[in-house]
Amino acid sequence: MTRKIILTLCLAVIALGMTAQKSVDARIKQIREAYSNRLTLMQNQPYDNERVDQLTATYNRMYPGTGMARFNDTYYWTDDENEDYMLKPTLYFVTSSYTLNSGLYAFNREYLFDAQTEEPMFMLITTEFKGTDKRLEYRFYFDKGRLIKQIPERIGPLGEGELSPEIEIDKNGKAIASSLLKEFDSVKSTFHDFVPTFAW
Repeated sequence: MTRKIILTLCLAVIALGMTAQKSVDARIKQIREAYSNRLTLMQNQPYDNERVDQLTATYNRMYPGTGMARFNDTYYWTDDENEDYMLKPTLYFVTSSYTLNSGLYAFNREYLFDAQTEEPMFMLITTEFKGTDKRLEYRFYFDKGRLIKQIPERIGPLGEGELSPEIEIDKNGKAIASSLLKEFDSVKSTFHDFVPTFAW
C-alpha cells in the first residue's frame, strides 16, 4: 500500500513538473512572438521620413579617473485614442546602451513590455570588453511579474576580461527578480515623465 502511495505521489510530481514546463515554454513562445512583432510596431511612419512614437535620450559625462561615459536610451510606444484619452502612450520596447572607460566597456539592454498592459516580458543584457572576444549575453523571461527563465541558468563566476551584467545576483548565480523588475519600473517611470498622457 505504501509503495502505491509513493508511486502515485512521484507520478503526480512528474506530471506537475511537465505541466509547469509546458506553461513556461508556451509563455516563452508568446514572448518571442511579441519580440518579433515589435519591429512591425516600430514602422509607424505616417509622414515621409518622420518617425513617430519614438524618443531617444543621449548624453555624455566625464567620470573621474575613467574618462568619457556615453549613454543612449530609445523608447518606443503606441498612442491609444479612446473615449477617455486623446493620447495615452503605452510603452512596448526600450533599448539602452552605454559605454564606460572611454568606450572600453560596452553595455546594452533591451526591455520588452506587453504592448497592451506595459507588464515586463523580457530583458536582454549584453556586455563587451572592446578589443577582446569577451562578449556575454543574458536573457530573462517574465510572466505576471515573475522571472520564469534565465539564460544562462547560472551567472558567473566571471573570467578575466568578462564584464558583469550589472544586476543583482544571488549566491547561486540567479538574477534577483525584484531587482530586474525595479529596472523595468524605472524605465517605465522615466518614459512616462518624458511623454505625457492627455485626456479629452
